[in-house]
Amino acid sequence: MKIMKWLLGLLAGLAGAAALLAGSKSKQKVKEIKKDIKVSKKKTKKIKKEISAMEQTQLNYKKALSEIKQEKEAFKPTEMSGKEADIYIKDFLKKRKKTPKS
Repeated sequence: MKIMKWLLGLLAGLAGAAALLAGSKSKQKVKEIKKDIKVSKKKTKKIKKEISAMEQTQLNYKKALSEIKQEKEAFKPTEMSGKEADIYIKDFLKKRKKTPKS
């Protein structure tokens, strides 16, 4: 009986030592997982910055478009009589004929 208790104690000691060695591997895995989490957080921050920059450029484009539309609506062409328009077209066609074609 004493031998049996001694063998069980020895097995328990060996199992404890094996658990300590196995525990160091799990600590390495935990460290790797933490590194992966840090890397993924950095990537998400970078992506969020890019998204906010894109949203800002879209807002700038919308502002520019609205300004162009306002300018277009505010533009009033000069009024010409029929004779003035006829003279302008004739001069334009004469200049167009004089320029050499490339």
